[in-house]
Amino acid sequence: MVKDVFRDISRNYDFFDSLMSFGMDRRWRRIVVDMLHIHDGMRIMDVGAGSGKTIEEIVERYPNSMIEAVDITQEMFPGNMKNVNFNIASAESIPFQDGSFQRIVSCFLTRNVESLENYFFEAYRCLEPGGVFCNMDIFDPGKSFISPLFRTYFYRIMPKLLDRTSRSHSYSYLAGSVKRFITPSAMVEMLENSGFSEVTTRRLAGGTVYIHKCIK
Repeated sequence: MVKDVFRDISRNYDFFDSLMSFGMDRRWRRIVVDMLHIHDGMRIMDVGAGSGKTIEEIVERYPNSMIEAVDITQEMFPGNMKNVNFNIASAESIPFQDGSFQRIVSCFLTRNVESLENYFFEAYRCLEPGGVFCNMDIFDPGKSFISPLFRTYFYRIMPKLLDRTSRSHSYSYLAGSVKRFITPSAMVEMLENSGFSEVTTRRLAGGTVYIHKCIK
């Protein structure tokens, strides 16, 4: 089902993504890359690579890095990116050996993973000791001051508008995935239970976006 959702919106995903985030998604990805503390030449994996926007940010800054892109939907990925290999695979069954990467990143993936525990165990397995994992996703803001505005905009207005524009129900699914998602604190606990240490968070956009960073 998730594969079908993203295949349906693959052509217009970047435009709608920027529209829903008021153009802030690029800035958020830059922050994620900052937090990864990459050095040129590192082995990096982007899980749920989507349209490759996070990878573009990494390649622009660190052109000699070796990057593996992993996603279940190839249609979204641009292809022909220097030092980047694309792999069709699930986040819950990553086709690489233990300790293959120095950095792993995922952006706006985890709401669409059937078992977060399986994904986090896979990310932990694929990192070398001392490696860094960063995950960014959208969360319901809870009791934040921004909650009424966010819920009206994100759960009611935008899904209806974008479903109509894209002639699908994909954006209603994506909005619902935020509503059903776990809390940022619950994600911290899950990461720790998966073996990660030094789990920290960075709160963005009034608590609607969080970056979780941790170490193997």
